[in-house]
Amino acid sequence: MEKITEFEAHTDFIRSVAVHPTLPYLLSASDDMVIKLWDWEKDWECTQMFKGHAHYVMQVAFSPKDTNTFTSASLDGTRNVWNLSSYAPEFTLDGHSKEVNCIDYFMRGSKQYLVSVSDDHTAKVWDYEAKSCVQTLKGHTNNVSTVCSPCTYHHHYRL
Repeated sequence: MEKITEFEAHTDFIRSVAVHPTLPYLLSASDDMVIKLWDWEKDWECTQMFKGHAHYVMQVAFSPKDTNTFTSASLDGTRNVWNLSSYAPEFTLDGHSKEVNCIDYFMRGSKQYLVSVSDDHTAKVWDYEAKSCVQTLKGHTNNVSTVCSPCTYHHHYRL
C-alpha cells in the first residue's frame, strides 16, 4: 500500500473518518470537537468545518439513503445529523444518559434507522424519519464502545 499524502488535519486526536460513497470526500472527526470535510480532488483541501458538539466527536457515518447527510456521535451524549451543505446540525438525537461512542445506519426495506451505543451501557435504535428512539437494548454491564450493522454500502473506517 502506498501513502498518498500526509497533513495536519486537526489540533487533537482523530477518532473516525468516513469516505463518501460517490464523491471525492472524506469526513474526519476529532477530539477538537470539529468535523472536517476534505476534498481529495482539490489536493485534500478542507472545504467545510462542522461545529456543534460540546465534547470529543467519536464517529461520523454517511447515510445510505441520502449521501449528502451524515451523523456524528459525541461524548457530549448526542448524535447530530448534518447536511453537507450546512454548517449547523439539521437536528440532534438526545436520549443516552452518558457519552455516545459509536453510531451506524441500517435499512429495513426503504426505512432508515440509526443505532447508537453509549457509556450508559445501552444501545439505542432510532427511527431516522420520526427522529425517535424505538428500542433501547439493555443488559451490558460495561460501556458499549462499537456497533456495526449490515448496510447496502459500508465505507466508513474506524481509526
